[in-house]
This record gives sequence, structure tokens and C-alpha cells, in this order.
Amino acid sequence: MSAIDKLAIGSVVIIVASACGMLICLVQIFNRMDDSVNQANSELLHKIALLRVEMEQAEQAAPSGPLLSIVIRSAKQSTTLRRTIRHTWAQNDHRVVHRFELHAPTVHPKARPTNATNGSAADWLKRLQHHHRVATASNARYLLIVNEYVFVNMPLLLETIERILPRQGFILCKPVPDVSAQNGTCDPAQPILLSMDVARGLTEQYVVQDGRRLYLNDRETEAFVRDQMDDEGRLTFFFTAPLLRFAAKMPLTQRIEQLWLSLIGNYTPVEY
Repeated sequence: MSAIDKLAIGSVVIIVASACGMLICLVQIFNRMDDSVNQANSELLHKIALLRVEMEQAEQAAPSGPLLSIVIRSAKQSTTLRRTIRHTWAQNDHRVVHRFELHAPTVHPKARPTNATNGSAADWLKRLQHHHRVATASNARYLLIVNEYVFVNMPLLLETIERILPRQGFILCKPVPDVSAQNGTCDPAQPILLSMDVARGLTEQYVVQDGRRLYLNDRETEAFVRDQMDDEGRLTFFFTAPLLRFAAKMPLTQRIEQLWLSLIGNYTPVEY
């Protein structure tokens, strides 16, 4: 082999070796770049993950608020009746808060003027929102306005609010007598249940639902009071008729305690 051939082969070897060296350097550079990018992104994703965990923990730690805030209209002299209501169907727990709205003893629930018929449904609702604005300070999901003479089936009502009723834009009531249901005006002498966004006036989009048989009439209330129902624990109702007419043979406070003990003793969740 001539010197020229040896020189050519040596040059090729040097070139190949140089190319291999450059390739190895490039691979190392790219590997270091990948490592740098991966490390930076891993740190970023880990930081985001920690932020999510903190937010979820904060949400879990923050109180979700009660399901129901209740305004109970009560005569000033009804001290004993209010005490009974506090310890029966309106008793406070993590799901329920209540307050009493006191009025003069001369005002009877049925004698209260039904001024809901004056003006449109929107006018009626604005009056209600203004009158009960203190109660809307609660972070409850729903607001119930009820008279002290009405017995409330609280286990079923809470279960329905939690599982069935929409969280927003909903009113349940009895329409004003002799007024078209399309008017959407509720009878203020009857219990009114409304989602808190409606109670606060945060929406004009709402559905007014006729409560129908969820409001027991006098005959059905009498059957319930006299323990003439076959299975009281599965009786689907929210509100009785006023119990004042049944107070002749038994004090109203004792009657409410009896109904409450009977109800919670036999209550079973209703399948929908």
C-alpha cells in the first residue's frame, strides 16, 4: 500500500472518528436538553398538583352550609309553642337553621291579608324578598316561610331538597285561591319554599311549582293527627293544614310533640 493510500485511509478514519465524536456530543446535548425540559415540566406539574390538592382541601374544609333556612311566623305570646317547635320539627343541626318572626297577638294566620293578588307575580316576589332579606343572609340552599300552626315533615323535606329539588330558580307553594296558576302568585298564608337565589333576587328565571298534595288539606291533616294513616312514616307530604283547630282536646304543644315522635319513629326514606 502506497503512502498516498495510507494517508487517504487515515483521513477517512479521522473524519469518521470526528463525526462519531460530534454525534455523541449532540446526543449528550439533546439528552441534557430533554432532562432539563422534563425536570422543569415535572416541577411545574407537581406545583400545579399541589395547588389542586390545596384547593380541594380548602373546599372540603369549608362548610357547605345548611340545606334549609326557616322563617317561622309566630305570635309574640306563643313562647311555649316556639320552644316546642325548636325541639321538634325545626330543631337546628348542620342542615337546618331557623328564626322566628314575631307579630302582634291579634294577627291570625288566616286573617293575614293576601296582598299577593295585588300586582304581578314579580311584584309579589319583590315584596317577599324585601320583607325577608335578613333571612337570606344565610348560605342555606333553600328558604322556607311558614306559620307556627303548621307542622312540617322535616325529614322528607330535607331529603327532597338534598336529592330532588333543583339548586336554583325554584319556588314551591300553593297558588292564591281563585287565581290562575299561570299567574305564578303564591298564597302567603300557606308555607312557601324557594331556592335562595330567588329569595335574594339574584335571578328572574324561576319556576313556580304548585305544591298540590304536598300540602295536606284539613281532612288529610285530621287523619294524620288522629293516627288514622296506615303507614305514617311513608306518608309523602311536606306541610299539614294549620293545627289550631285540633288543639281543643289536646294542647297544641303536646300535639306537635306527639306528631314529631310518631313521624321520626316510623320514618323511612321515600323511593322516587
